[in-house]
Order: sequence, then structure tokens, then C-alpha cells
Amino acid sequence: MALNFGGPGGGLRWTQVVAGDAALGAVIKDAKEQLRALPDGLTYGLLRYLNSDVDLAGSDPVIGFNYLGRLGSPAAYASGDVWRFSQAGFSLTGAAGSMPIALAHSVELNAVTIDTDTGPHLNATWTWAPSALDRTAVTRISRLWFDALAGICAHVRRGGGGLTPSDIAPARLSQRQLDELHAQFPVADVLQLTPLQQGLLYHAGVAKSSGDDVYAVQLDLALSGPLEVNQLREAVQTVVSRHPHLTARFCHQFEQPVQVIPADPVAPWRYIELHTDGVGVEAEIEKICAAERAAVCDLENQPAFRVALIRVADNTHRFVLTNHHIVLDGWSMPILMQEIFAGYQGIRLPAASPYRSFMAWLAERDHHAAHAAWREVLAGFDTPILVGPPQKLRFGERSVASYRIPAKTTRALTKLARSHHTTVNVVLQGAWALLLSSLTGQPDVAFGTVVSGRSPEVDGADSMVGLLINTVPVRATFTPDMTTAGLLDQLQSAHNDTLEHQHVALSDIHRITGQDRLFDTVFVYENYPTEAGTQPGGDGLAITGFSSRDYYHYPISVQAGPGRELELRVQYDTDVFDAESIEALMERFRKVLVEMTAHPGRRLSSLDFMKGSEPRLGSWALAAEPTVSQPVSSPDSSGDAYGPPATLIEQIVASIYAEVLGVDRVGVEESFFDSGGDSISAMRAIAAINAALDVELTVLTLFESPSVRSLAQQLENTPAQ
Repeated sequence: MALNFGGPGGGLRWTQVVAGDAALGAVIKDAKEQLRALPDGLTYGLLRYLNSDVDLAGSDPVIGFNYLGRLGSPAAYASGDVWRFSQAGFSLTGAAGSMPIALAHSVELNAVTIDTDTGPHLNATWTWAPSALDRTAVTRISRLWFDALAGICAHVRRGGGGLTPSDIAPARLSQRQLDELHAQFPVADVLQLTPLQQGLLYHAGVAKSSGDDVYAVQLDLALSGPLEVNQLREAVQTVVSRHPHLTARFCHQFEQPVQVIPADPVAPWRYIELHTDGVGVEAEIEKICAAERAAVCDLENQPAFRVALIRVADNTHRFVLTNHHIVLDGWSMPILMQEIFAGYQGIRLPAASPYRSFMAWLAERDHHAAHAAWREVLAGFDTPILVGPPQKLRFGERSVASYRIPAKTTRALTKLARSHHTTVNVVLQGAWALLLSSLTGQPDVAFGTVVSGRSPEVDGADSMVGLLINTVPVRATFTPDMTTAGLLDQLQSAHNDTLEHQHVALSDIHRITGQDRLFDTVFVYENYPTEAGTQPGGDGLAITGFSSRDYYHYPISVQAGPGRELELRVQYDTDVFDAESIEALMERFRKVLVEMTAHPGRRLSSLDFMKGSEPRLGSWALAAEPTVSQPVSSPDSSGDAYGPPATLIEQIVASIYAEVLGVDRVGVEESFFDSGGDSISAMRAIAAINAALDVELTVLTLFESPSVRSLAQQLENTPAQ
């Protein structure tokens, strides 16, 4: 093999090598990447000597090098002909040149590290051909080699080192970009984003200038009893060290957004003592909670997970955990809490399942097969039911209503699922689909659902902490003769066909179907594995109450939870629905459940809730009529005359639009989104514009000014940073 040691900056002087100069680090990183790019060496001999179709003719290298790794004891590597790199210095023993064997190289070095009672020792064996080199030459080469090693050690002691592109695969960054990140803070790892994380990063960018981010999640626990504050803080830090991606910074200035894992992961911790004598306590706590939520939304500069402990009175505390949804899903929260309380009790935890293994699994998926599966399941779907206004970026106030389905109906749902060899989740999805169809008159409906993303192919996925979930569409097509059994069979079949492909980004599914949006209602069955009765520990400390803040950005979402009575938590945008509308919706949903379980063999069109004069979805509150989204067209396919950019800023914006959208040109009056852009490509475009013009625009600016001309006008009024 041949390595180029010129380095990215040109030649390297020997004085820089032995001094451990910073330039040495760049050369080492470059050589490391060259070595890792080599194919499997085991096949080289077969190709060179036994395959006449491969041209690998030429002389063998004159120098051979082999590092045997690290061995546990000196007995594992016994040889008298070795160099020893130790405090005692170097000495050459034996006559290496006198060994009566055929040499593969003129000079060969075999090195090994041996663990000893005094620490690891590096041993080197030099073998050479006396006809080519004498002992003096080999001695000089070996001393130069050890001098170079000493220079590398000096470089590392002064803070040298760092990641290279092959360390972070499947994330893709150049060495220059990695060095740029490392200059900001020590970096342990860089990961790509999951499909849902990309969407959440987009929503965070919109919320940055439009108000509170609905994806700032908060759990508020009321603790009663004696509490060791430092002990709890240490337990939190232990968990963060186990799951360092909880403190990731999210960077979108590169071609693809990445999450940067710090080398020293620390979750911000606040301890507050309130002195209000019980007056205004809740108001003070809400102020603290609001500040915590705002802090986790600065995804680029601050950890997305933080903790506040509030002392309300003697032996009375509030334990507030806040995170942006981008680092933690609902499945993970019970696991996280169990680990914190176990650490507080001094219980030793098993090794954590690394989040990186899930990321590697994602990168290995067959995206072609996944896209084909979703294309087949959604073939012919062309009328999305959209209850919210199009392109609604600023969300209204979120409100929540809770309901319970009686135990009798809950038992009937379980019985129905078992008798049709499916799950309660599928039964509930069928009921929601039937409700949407009955309210809109549409025989072909779709809505969103959340999948766990915890494939059995990923070791330890069930106990992994992080964001693994994804949002995917559920489609139901109704016919006049369809029964409950037929509906459940249809949904179960579609679920089976897409089960291995639930990792696909929703934006990709939109692109596959040619739809801007497929749905804006979500139904989720949350069957998280929890351990009942989990408590912080002994000595009288107990959880006496809790509240949570966990929203979706959709106009309406329903979260169902198992229990003796099925629990339903309805979140809705008060700009779209009012409380009376939600009450009517859930009463009708209850009727759907009763009728489906009571008459599973009857035609759905004949069930009682399908009759009567109940209001249709389009007449509710601010709900919009169902619309048909058409596939986007290319910039020049509309027939409009192309308008060339007239100013320098317009030229830059148009060029970036074209590059991101993968087209030849974009006219000044053409909209980024009408030309094929989506939320993910919008983030790329804004990052490129910010870098090119030294400004700090948000994604919201692009939505408000989508054409080249309108955005250029915004930029002309935006000062450079």
C-alpha cells in the first residue's frame, strides 16, 4: 500500500514531527483516513497471485509493517530480537540479519503492546536483509521511528487528536467541518439525525421566531420526604453520562444536519428554594418551568435536556425534568426515571445500550424497498383530510381534554382484537378511520400514528434511551359492504406490509405520493413498558403527584392508553377546534367503539352512528374542507416566463434554491415550495443562505417569503452578523 504523508497543508518538516507540532495532527488524521479506506487486506494475496484478470503486477514494497495489537502478558510475545520502547531506553539484541529465512521485504517491523506490572510496553522486532541494510542503518531507522512516536505522544499530551470522518460514519462531515466543531467544544461523537429528528429540528426553527415550541416536553414530579439533593444530582449526572446524546447540540449549517455529542456531557441543573410561605407557590413554579422549557429549545447552543429541583418546604420538593422531544421519546421516559431513581438508591446499572447502534441500523436500511412498500400501500390516495388551514406555521394555544371509555367497552375492544388476531391498537385505528370517514363522507382516509421504532434487530432497543419513534400514515379504504372484520384485516395487512419500513421519513412518503400533506390528525396508542409503583427510594421519600406537558403540532391528536378503562387524551389547537367540538367528536368516537364491538359482522354502513344528521367535519370551528394536493411541478413546467435574477442577492438566492432543489435554474418569482421544496430542504436552503451572506434567518422567513425576489428583499433589510 502507498500513503501520501504530504498532509492537507503540504510537506511536513521533521522538526515539526519530533516537536509534536499541530501540523503533525493533520497528517496523522489524513493517514488514518487513507488506511481506513483500504479494502479488506485478506483478499489482496488472492487477487495479486491467483487472479490473472486483476492487474496488480509490480514489485513488492521494500518495507513491511505489522502491528499485532495489545497482549495481556509478556509471555504471550517472547522474542530476544526486539526493540523496547520504555523508560530504560532502547537496545538491539541478537543478530536479526542472521535468521535463515526468506524475507518478504528488505526491512520489516513487527510491533506489539504488552501489558506488564509496570504498565504497557511497546515492543518492536526489526527484520532486515543484510544485503540491503546494515545494523547501523536499521538502528538509525528504528530510533527515528521512536522519535516520531515520541512526537505523536507530545502532540496528544498538548490536546491533539480528535475525530476524523470515518469515526462518525454514517454521518458525513469533512475533516475541516469536524475541526470547526471541535474548536467550539470537545466532541465525543457526531450522529446523523433520525427522520423524525429532522422534522422536529425544522419545527424548532419555526418556533424560534414564532413563539413557544410545542415540542418542549416537561415532567413535574412532586416529592415528599427527606431528600439528599447532592445524591439526586449525582444520579442525574450518572444517567446523562450513560446517555450522552441527551446533551447533544444540533447543527444545521452543513449540507445535512447533525447532532454533536459533547465529550463532557453535563445536564444543566438548577436548585431553587422558594420562600413564599405557600402564597403564590404554583405561580413561581410555573415561571421556573417556563424558563426551563425555553432553555431546551436553543438546540444549537444548549443541551436539550435539563433538570430543576425546587424546594417548596421542608421535605417537599418538585423535581422538574425538561427536554426537547428531539432527544427523548415517550417510551424512553419511564426507563430514564427508573435509572435516575436506581442511581439515587445506589443500585448499580447494567451497561447502557448505545444510541449509535440504532443510528447505524437506520443507515443500513434498504430505502429502495421501503419506498416501494409505502408507494404500494398509498397507491391511488389523492384526497387528504386536512382539518387545519394550509401552511399554518404559528400554532394557537394548545388545550387538552381527557376521557375514559367504560370498562365494559374496553373489555369488548380487547375481545374483538383477540378474535380477529390483531391488537387493540389496530382496532382503535380502525375506529378513528371510520370516524373520519363518517364525518367527511370520504371513503378513503388517512391519519398519522406514532411507531416505537424499536426493531428487534437492534440489540437492547427495548431499554434504549433516546428518540427512536417515527410518525407514519395509516390508510383505510371503505366499501359499501365492508364489515368491522374486513376493516381490521385491511389495516393489519397494511401494517404487516410496512412493518419493516416504519423508519422512512414522512417527508419522503410525501414525495413518493406526490402530496404536500397526507394528514393533520394523529391517533397514538401508548403502550409503554412501565414498572408500577416505581419510587425514588427508601427513607420515606415518595412521589406524591405528577403532571406532564407533551404536545404535538397537529390541529388534533388523540393519545390512547391501556387500563381497566381505556384512557383518551385529546390535544387540540384552539384556533381550529373549540371545547364543544371536541366533546362532540369524542362522544361520536365512543359510539363508534360501541357499535364496532357489538356488531363486528354487520356492514359498517348500516351501523347506527352512520345515520342521522350529525355535523360533518367541515362545518366544525375553523376546520377546513378536505383538499386534494397535487404533485409538485418543476420550476419551468408551469408555463410562466422565466424571470432572471437582477441583483447580486437575487443571484445568490436563486443559485442556492437551484442547488438545493436539484434543478437547473429558479426564476425570481418562483416559490421555493411550489418548485419542489419541503421542510427538510428549506433548512438546507436557509443554512446555505446564512453561510453565504453572513446572516441569521430562520426557516419561518422562507415560508413567509418563499420566492427568490421576496426573500432577497428581506435580505436587503437584514444586517450582516
